[in-house]
Amino acid sequence: MKKILLILLSIFFLSCGVKNSNDNEHIFYLDNPSNEDIEIILDSQTYRLKARTFEILKLKTGEHIAELSDKRKVYFKIFENSKGGIINPTASSYVFNDFIPYSAPNVFVEWSEPEINTISIDNLNFTGTYRVVNDFIIDKNYIGWDFDIFEEINFNKISPEIEIKLFSKIFNPYEFLKQENLEYKDINKTKLNLEIKEDYSIPNFEDKKVKKYVEEIIELDKVYKVENDKNEQKKILEKYNTLVDKYINEVGAPVYIKILYLNKGVIITKVE
Repeated sequence: MKKILLILLSIFFLSCGVKNSNDNEHIFYLDNPSNEDIEIILDSQTYRLKARTFEILKLKTGEHIAELSDKRKVYFKIFENSKGGIINPTASSYVFNDFIPYSAPNVFVEWSEPEINTISIDNLNFTGTYRVVNDFIIDKNYIGWDFDIFEEINFNKISPEIEIKLFSKIFNPYEFLKQENLEYKDINKTKLNLEIKEDYSIPNFEDKKVKKYVEEIIELDKVYKVENDKNEQKKILEKYNTLVDKYINEVGAPVYIKILYLNKGVIITKVE
């Protein structure tokens, strides 16, 4: 699923920290929910995954190469602040649920109506607070979720300091259908979409201050894409947050712009 994210500057700030145990390693699930065994070469190491299995990888910040079964090579870069994600070589449809409400026992909350969608897995329709994602690399920075694939939703482990929160979870298709007591037959085969697009489509802002800030942010976005030094990446994110603060103080009114890289933890840089 190729998404275009519109960012509301007045509320959007980027984290400069890594949430994995090792500052230079990021947890990615190499997943095969399909009914067939697969093979993929990642950074010259061959991984053979049996049907409906996954392997947890700790990938370092920097450049990586995945060699697919059709001989295509996918070059991707993991940024210093990556939260990890899922590598999806089978182009399977993952289900994302971002409306799992929680409130502490002594707190009453009247939740607003969530967005309801109908999705299709194995030609079966499901209606709920769902979205379907089938990117080759499903980026946890970009989409964001609290519970990983096959991780149980367990509110008993929640910190007592949290009184109200909307949690989110990602399911692989086999896992999602299993919770519905259905068998995953893997009948909707799709091809990996590895097209790389770069389109900023900058609006023609009449306000010169707004235009100036937007241009500066987009320039930072372009620099961030090609920056490989992890310390410089941190500085760019800090500069971005400072710029947003300055914009809010000077202009006040929110403005929507599109950024392509500053909100990502991992990007595909080349396919050959």
